[in-house]
Amino acid sequence: MSHEEHDSQAEKEIRRIVQEYGWYVALFEADTATPAFAYTIGLWKNYGHPEIISFGLSVQTMGKILNLVGEKVKSGRPLLKNSNDFDILEKSPVRFMEVHPGNIPDWFGYCQWFNDYKEFPALQLFWPDKSGEFPWEHAYDQNLAFSQPLLNRKLEFKFFEKRNLAVFVAKQIFKDDKPILHVSHDSEEGDWQFLTGDTVTNEDIMIVSLEQVVKHAPTINELFNLPRGQFATRDIPGGKWLRQNEGE
Repeated sequence: MSHEEHDSQAEKEIRRIVQEYGWYVALFEADTATPAFAYTIGLWKNYGHPEIISFGLSVQTMGKILNLVGEKVKSGRPLLKNSNDFDILEKSPVRFMEVHPGNIPDWFGYCQWFNDYKEFPALQLFWPDKSGEFPWEHAYDQNLAFSQPLLNRKLEFKFFEKRNLAVFVAKQIFKDDKPILHVSHDSEEGDWQFLTGDTVTNEDIMIVSLEQVVKHAPTINELFNLPRGQFATRDIPGGKWLRQNEGE
């Protein structure tokens, strides 16, 4: 189940935990489209404090870290923003930076539900690499480049793949300005296909970079978290995407 899909039993459990302890930590394992991530639920409603999100560590580690943050918030101790905070991890600092409002719908599914889909602020907890560098710093370990998205800024390109990733596109999308209505993410090779929904032949297919597709049709960003083995369709440009598993 993706973080956008809600389960009634999970919602009951969230309400119970928040009522008992003050907050809940939602944990999401990594998949073939996104890194593991976790966020708090309840800090805003109970303490007037921004919710916290973090990425790229094991869910067990992030759960422990965010619970430590929750205890700190509950006790009234302020979190340092945009500077090193040594109160969370034992051997290295973390940094808290404000999440751009435009990124909250992408990541805080249950938290939006809990807050009745009203606006709330959030902070992202960033951890450094082994050299003490953070993701926005020049010397940051590039092997970790896709583990911590920079949610403190508006993202024109939301995919975790490289911008120059080669993808398959129906020629009519670029040459005739036809809309993208069918997108698939291959289960074995991870190939992306962006199609019009019409029948296509090999002659109709061209190869471009993923960034070119996003620039041509920015709403494709909505599928940044489409795992391998799934495809998505919509009836009209700007319509809601329907996601399905291959073979369904």
